Amino acid sequence: MILNRIKLGTSCTVRETGQEGTVKQIYFYPTKYELEFPDGSIEHHSLKDLEIDGFQQKEATLKIPLVPDNGIGISWNNWSPFKGESKVEHHFSTTKEIIWEMLTSLEMYNVWFYGIQRALPVIDTKRYVHQYSFDHLELKPGNYFKIRPKTIAPWFECRIMTLEKEKEFGFTFRNNPFMMEYIQFSIRESDYGVWVTCTRSSQGLLSILSQLNWNEKAQILQNLDRIIPKVDFLSDDEQVNDSTDNTSQDGGFSSRQDYIDYAINMGIKGNMDYVDAIPQKPIRGMAKAGIVKSKRTGIVPPCPEKPIAGTTATSGGGISSLSKDELVAYFVNIGLDGDMDKVNSHDDKIIRGKAKAMMVKINRGSIERPPIPKLSTNESASPNNEGSSKKETDEELLDRLVAKGLTGDMEEINALENRVLRGKIKSAVIKAKRSAK
Repeated sequence: MILNRIKLGTSCTVRETGQEGTVKQIYFYPTKYELEFPDGSIEHHSLKDLEIDGFQQKEATLKIPLVPDNGIGISWNNWSPFKGESKVEHHFSTTKEIIWEMLTSLEMYNVWFYGIQRALPVIDTKRYVHQYSFDHLELKPGNYFKIRPKTIAPWFECRIMTLEKEKEFGFTFRNNPFMMEYIQFSIRESDYGVWVTCTRSSQGLLSILSQLNWNEKAQILQNLDRIIPKVDFLSDDEQVNDSTDNTSQDGGFSSRQDYIDYAINMGIKGNMDYVDAIPQKPIRGMAKAGIVKSKRTGIVPPCPEKPIAGTTATSGGGISSLSKDELVAYFVNIGLDGDMDKVNSHDDKIIRGKAKAMMVKINRGSIERPPIPKLSTNESASPNNEGSSKKETDEELLDRLVAKGLTGDMEEINALENRVLRGKIKSAVIKAKRSAK
């Protein structure tokens, strides 16, 4: 500490008065400095009151993380006579497209929204089956849906009041005959995902009932976070460390949705061991939520073919030959060039979400635009330079491309078809750059 390095006789300046003096004595507990001034007067000051010659005192600053622990933000409720209010915030590591789809999937509210046992649409139709399908309910202000609470109470109607795509969704909510609430979800983007704010308000003589079971109500967004698909918003360099695991993160399927659909079919058939063994929590959560939904609606997604061990789903030419990271880079480049139709039409939500999130960061200037990967027409295409030979060993190729990557030229590295070797090269480049610092 600075206290132990100060010698008696050191010159000091009192910040408030500007007087200069010398340290004659140091007292501890509490720490005080006895200063003698040129006129012979003696004063006692603490360290914060002094500027000591030869020592630079940096002011302590509180660094608040951009994303709080576990994504949990503010949470409060308040009640005044005839008026109840509450607010809950949560940060999700996902895209606004994914969070919007989850918030507007009313048939899934019984999984994460406290107090709802089941939700059904209110549709004026003669077909009995359509009365139980949200596919035929148009989400727009003025339309109704009904919920059954987890009590002996009957069904209560709720009305959609606010709907602004990927920004706000609000509806009236009632789970007892004595009080009605207005619930609104607001979405705003961040550099590492999206913030979702849930506000609840009620008015009337019995609005105090909104304070009941507040602890459970405050955790609805945390419940949603457990089942929502996650998107990694780390920078490209930070994502390199996990590049060798890309081949197994979707169970060998061509997309995450195929992995989820296969797990749903296994769960419907009674094979829950397969679902419980899924290592990724988001996929496991989405699979379990899909099983619950399929059992209640009777609609089971088509079961994709399980890939054979040792094979990959992207062995053809074109974009099907690209890895997931290369697909993201490909869609980022064509999206920035103005062709958003191809990005929006891609069937993998995670890749589509990662590409859009990266485009936002590039437009903000926080990261650089990635090089566009080359589309191979056959498996025999070689990414090496003209002077390279097929006899070049993996070690020689690794050394050559690492040296090339340190100069900033990542094009040939990104074009490698060998994912494992590509990951090793990128990891070696990052380690070399860090050691150079």
